[in-house]
Amino acid sequence: MASMNRPIYAAIRNHAAGLPALVFVSSRRQTRLTALALINHAAADECPRLFLGMSEQELEQVQAAVHDENLRHTISFGIGLHHAGLDKYDKALVERLFGQMKIQVLVSTATLAWGVNLPAHLVVVKGTEFYDAKTCRYLPYPITDVLQMIGRAGRPQYDTHGVAVVMCTQDKF
Repeated sequence: MASMNRPIYAAIRNHAAGLPALVFVSSRRQTRLTALALINHAAADECPRLFLGMSEQELEQVQAAVHDENLRHTISFGIGLHHAGLDKYDKALVERLFGQMKIQVLVSTATLAWGVNLPAHLVVVKGTEFYDAKTCRYLPYPITDVLQMIGRAGRPQYDTHGVAVVMCTQDKF
């Protein structure tokens, strides 16, 4: 999964420069790890706040309001996290910031695809499996989930076109 982070960063740079990008990952843990990897890639390009669309003063106010420590850190680079482990306030805040393009990138578990109407220009599906806590293993995404995720790209009322990228390991190709 870590080998997909550089291509995800490249996809965001190439297909969503200044436009909203949603990255779907397999687990809560992967939201954090993927966001941190994207921050590292942007920093390596000497653009650590590439995905941030708010002033320093506004950022300080937002950070003061965020409850989750990991989210507070990633927001400072214009990248949000969204998963079932966040409280309602943090989820609503991230959704608002992403909708207003204050943060350009949102890394989320697949549950966002079903429950919230957040369109994006670019959607990246990082891997074709998700972690199922009930069985303690990774299972393939149902095709309906994949369609729901990629359906967030290029919604007609928000964009003239969109881009969807599905990444998988060699053995799933």
